[in-house]
Amino acid sequence: MTTPISVDLRARIAEAIEAGEESQPLIAERFSVSVTTVERISRKLRQGESLVPKSPPGRTPKLKERHLLWIRGEMEKDPYLGSYHLSARFNRRFPKNRVHRSTILRALHQLGLSFKKNSLRSPAGPS
Repeated sequence: MTTPISVDLRARIAEAIEAGEESQPLIAERFSVSVTTVERISRKLRQGESLVPKSPPGRTPKLKERHLLWIRGEMEKDPYLGSYHLSARFNRRFPKNRVHRSTILRALHQLGLSFKKNSLRSPAGPS
């Protein structure tokens, strides 16, 4: 998802719409936004809604930047640490922010760290 446009820019687009001197495509071109954005702002003006952007949907992330840094540090200390052990360490370290193993796996993926189930075994060879 992209970041919402600023309230200032929304206000300037609204002023241009209310002035009625240009069509919506020309207003969109002048402010370097899509025609759909101009249409949405126009609809909000007609309905008397606020131009302030709504908060993004979904939950806030469970892991903050400091948690990701801690996870990266733990993996640098012991690269063979399993996700079950890492999640147990995390929950001991941050008891108010307990997470499931799947959250740790998503964090590892987000950090670009791979998790191999069979990393200690030799690869299967021809039989």
